[in-house]
Amino acid sequence: MRGVLTANRLVLLAAVPLFLVLATIAYITVQFAANENAAQRMVAHTYQVIASLRQVLVDAQDAETGQRGYILTQRPSFLIPYKSATQRVDRDLARFKELTADNPDQQRRSEALTTLVRERFSALDLSLQANANRAAAPDVIKALEIGKQRMDALRMEVATGMAAEQALLRMRNLERDKLQRYEVGFAVGVAVLALAILLLAATMLVRNNLSLARAERSRANEAAILQATVDTVRDGIAYFTSEGLLCAFNSNFFRLLDLPARLARLQITSLADLQAVEATRPQHVLAPPAEGQGSLDTHRVSWAGRELDVYRAHVATGGFLIVVMDVTARVRAEDMVRQSQKMEAIGHLTGGVAHDFNNLLQIISANLDLAVASGEAKGNAVLGQRLQNAMGAVSRGSRLTGQLLAFARRQALEPRSVDLGRIIRDMTDMLRRTLGEWIEVEAVIAGGLWNTLADPTQVENAVLNLAINARDAMPDGGKLTLEVANAHLDDAYAANHSEVTPGQYVMLAVSDTGTGMTPEVMSRVFEPFFTTKSEGKGTGLGLAQAYGFVKQTGGHIKIYSEVGEGTTVKIYLPRTRRAQDALDGIGQQPALGGSERILVVEDDEGVRAAVVDMLTDLGYRVQRAENAEAALKLLEGARVDLLFTDVVMPGAISTRDLAKRAQAMHPGIKILYTSGYTQNAIVHNGRLDDDAFLLSKPYRKDELARKLRSVFAGTARGPVQAEPPPPAPPAERRGKILVVEDIMLIRMATVDMVEQIGFQAAEAGDGAEALAILQRDPEIEILLTDLGLPGMNGRQLVEEARRLRPELRVIIASGYSTETAAGGRPTDEGIKHLTKPFDLGQLRRALEV
Repeated sequence: MRGVLTANRLVLLAAVPLFLVLATIAYITVQFAANENAAQRMVAHTYQVIASLRQVLVDAQDAETGQRGYILTQRPSFLIPYKSATQRVDRDLARFKELTADNPDQQRRSEALTTLVRERFSALDLSLQANANRAAAPDVIKALEIGKQRMDALRMEVATGMAAEQALLRMRNLERDKLQRYEVGFAVGVAVLALAILLLAATMLVRNNLSLARAERSRANEAAILQATVDTVRDGIAYFTSEGLLCAFNSNFFRLLDLPARLARLQITSLADLQAVEATRPQHVLAPPAEGQGSLDTHRVSWAGRELDVYRAHVATGGFLIVVMDVTARVRAEDMVRQSQKMEAIGHLTGGVAHDFNNLLQIISANLDLAVASGEAKGNAVLGQRLQNAMGAVSRGSRLTGQLLAFARRQALEPRSVDLGRIIRDMTDMLRRTLGEWIEVEAVIAGGLWNTLADPTQVENAVLNLAINARDAMPDGGKLTLEVANAHLDDAYAANHSEVTPGQYVMLAVSDTGTGMTPEVMSRVFEPFFTTKSEGKGTGLGLAQAYGFVKQTGGHIKIYSEVGEGTTVKIYLPRTRRAQDALDGIGQQPALGGSERILVVEDDEGVRAAVVDMLTDLGYRVQRAENAEAALKLLEGARVDLLFTDVVMPGAISTRDLAKRAQAMHPGIKILYTSGYTQNAIVHNGRLDDDAFLLSKPYRKDELARKLRSVFAGTARGPVQAEPPPPAPPAERRGKILVVEDIMLIRMATVDMVEQIGFQAAEAGDGAEALAILQRDPEIEILLTDLGLPGMNGRQLVEEARRLRPELRVIIASGYSTETAAGGRPTDEGIKHLTKPFDLGQLRRALEV
């Protein structure tokens, strides 16, 4: 484009000298024409002078002819030429004098001619008079001779004058020829110059036209590229002139704003045409940018299921732009992130709620255990039933805490490679019985199902919770459909669901024909304690527990619902290529004991004593250790069949290292882990390691018995046959415990349980009081303290107490599921952890390790 402009300037510059040349040619042509006219006039003037001279001569000759004729004939008619010539000669002389007024020579000649003419005519007159008077012949002859002389002189003068004029004529003709040559040469030169300029201008014009054509092609190409670029932009773009005419746009502009396509095909489309279409809509964006709002005028509108950001801006050269961006995906992603963050925050909150709730359950459970063990309860059936009801309520509270931990993704999962279709088929009959005859249950199991990696117990719990919710949504009956099929979640789906990893899944869909849910309800269904049921008909934790399980498994859960149509909950569990694992039958086996040797490693003395008590009741021979170092010392000198260890252990030796060393020292030894929290050495991302057997806290005596028999039988994931329990050995002599708890009810209940077990107890309400008791009472062997103490917290108390009494064993009681979750650092030897709420048996097992 710059080259075109330069060529245009050169063409304009070439026109200037061409114009000057043409003007010069015109001027010189006019001058040449004037000179030519002047030369022609001078030539004509010369011919006029010559003619006038000839006329003077003719006049003289006519007079002489008339005079001679008269003399010879004496006839008067011959005097007519004479008289006519006499009359003309003066006029012709005057004419000659007038024509030669600019020529001094001719003027002198005019004078001479006048004299000669007069003398000649005088001589003629004299001859005529002499002839009239009949003079003698000699006189007449003399007069004739004089007349002849004058005539000869006249002829000579006329001839000289004519010769002078002829010379002047030749000179003027030469000058005229010379001028004509100049004119021709100049005309040729100017013509050549003009032709050269014209050729230059033509060349430049051709080049300019070529450049202009190239520029036009380039502009057309750039316009095409720009249009193609604009068309490939996902945003809608339109440019309007200052008069409101649509000049440039892309198809997305019309698509996003849902404008008629016919308006895009018009030769001239104005902003008013588009505003007429928009007039029926609640939100108007097609307008020039507002003045005084900076460089951009921004609006957020919702239209046709889309969220649109509309930007309007002035263009410096005039007109304005309107840009429409479809931010639906971003808005949804932001909503999903906010929902995820909210769910994460609620998960952290539920952990704290579970902790506080465990403290309350601890008080209730401890007092109920003491009451049940009393003689009064054994002799009073009514009181015993009431206590059993209360213990049932504590169990329901524990299950509630478990549901909260499931939502918070802090439960320990034991994922197996399972056939989801088989699990659903096995559950179908149970669901029909549970839901009632007015609910039709149908299972649709696709063929060729992949295996999935999931905890089958949690799968069953999730399906049961979803089925119960579906039943409640169909009060007048309906149909529940369970569908299992292979599924692939691709990149496009993952782009709209940021928490999804693209890949292969096994889909479980639970659909009902119930009342459905509104979008507002759907946005909150996974929140714990959120429910639309009437009071007393639900806790609001069913979907929350399913949500936590699916997320912890690495899957995806999605709800589709329409009011009045029903609801479908789709669970996507990741595919595994592992062979299918056998499902446990442990829960259906009798709780039998054994006589094997078991080493219990538990840092929490209360839990350790309770475990020892349960194992002893089951007939096992039990040894105890408070940390890994003590356990290794016992393993050096004793034969042990099974190592039952807590996962979270203080000290430099981790639980995993302890297990490896134990297996190296006793190659046939079995390892059973226990834990109340998932994020530890053998559970990663909520999944139990393949080579680890775990018994999650809290557990009952029969659960412990079944798990032990399965581990000893080598079928920890299948049915077991237990040995009959041997008689229990006599109880050991107890020591003295210092109970440190700031909540008086918990402290009193704990002291009662300690004394019930057979230990002596001292109590303190804070860390300072506890340190004072330790300094004055050397008989205290065990420190049982809560973490959340006023002033000096439990961890600080333990550090000070261990400085005073390095041999002191420590049990830290907390409402969190593990020491790490409670804020502890499992690095000190001899420090154990006891999870609240704990009952009398758990405290006994912790203390007797």
